[in-house]
Amino acid sequence: MTQDAILAVPVGLRPVKGQVSSVGAVRRLRALYALGHFARDIAERSGLSKDAVADLVAGRPATLDASRDAAVRACFDELSMKVGGSAKTRLRAQAEGWVPPLAWDEDAIDDPAAVPQVDAAAAVPESGERAVARWLAGESVVLSQSARAEVVGYLMEWSSLSSAEIGVRLGVSAGAVERQWERLVRRARVEGRPVPWRRVSRDRNRMLKQSEMGEAA
Repeated sequence: MTQDAILAVPVGLRPVKGQVSSVGAVRRLRALYALGHFARDIAERSGLSKDAVADLVAGRPATLDASRDAAVRACFDELSMKVGGSAKTRLRAQAEGWVPPLAWDEDAIDDPAAVPQVDAAAAVPESGERAVARWLAGESVVLSQSARAEVVGYLMEWSSLSSAEIGVRLGVSAGAVERQWERLVRRARVEGRPVPWRRVSRDRNRMLKQSEMGEAA
């Protein structure tokens, strides 16, 4: 389906050919196991075989084709905001100490030296409009992946905060905020909804310098 194909294109510059490290793919699939997703559902949505999924979950091979890595990323983007119904995969993840998606910063998950944020993983994430409103009101709320995306969308569209400042508030990098914003814009465009845009900018809120006023005249 064209819509699914467009949404599956990774945001940002990634290798499209050759072999890449499997670290990110392994962590993403293990995180989906921690959410209780069935191996068959992961295989179906990623286009990989169940054997290929099982091998990656087991931590092998050390590298994989860039196209397969992209497929795992797309699958992760689709399923990381949902809870699966498999007790088997969830129990295996618990036994192995694998953490859910919330424990990984988007920029760190591919870094072999990075470690998950275990405290964030242990907390119970909240979702829905109520969770977003509470977070925006200043309450201490652990946001789910979907709620975090809503917060990013709201702040990028309606506030003058930079992506770096939003990242500080959410505990993620500026790059992660920008990629989430790009996904929101792209999804709205593909689904035919009004495309969000940055309505407030710092340039509008600051006074023009004398030289700028002369140039603008």
